[in-house]
Amino acid sequence: MLTLLETMPASPGIFARFGEVASRLAAQRLMGAYLIVQVPDAPEAAADETRVYWDDVIGVTVRDRAGNEVGVVIDCYRAGGAEVYVLRTPDGGELDLPAVAALIIDFAPRDGIITVDLEGSELSVRPAPKVRAPRPLRVRPSSEPPHTAHE
Repeated sequence: MLTLLETMPASPGIFARFGEVASRLAAQRLMGAYLIVQVPDAPEAAADETRVYWDDVIGVTVRDRAGNEVGVVIDCYRAGGAEVYVLRTPDGGELDLPAVAALIIDFAPRDGIITVDLEGSELSVRPAPKVRAPRPLRVRPSSEPPHTAHE
């Protein structure tokens, strides 16, 4: 648990200073981490049930109109004024899906529903990274006989 002492707007996001983070090195280790904040007695936050957060979207399976899996949301980021969902496709590739009405036709991530229409879009899947097989060890022939434990 961290105690938030100070915030300052930054692009993108905000800078935050925590009481338990004593050094710049310790703070750098937290860069890029997701922060989930519980705000007690915040009526404006509790009243807005329609607001969707990134952690509501991550893990949701995205499907096309026919019900076929397009991918699972594994990450989110902001590009310009829009959010982009990073999908892991069934073949292991990745697809950046802009969160725009032209592509997303049904959006209810808390119910596990994100439906898209990608027909005619120019989105392309980045292929799954190739896994390199380990290189075999090369054993050089030795001119000396092997040593045993008794010698």
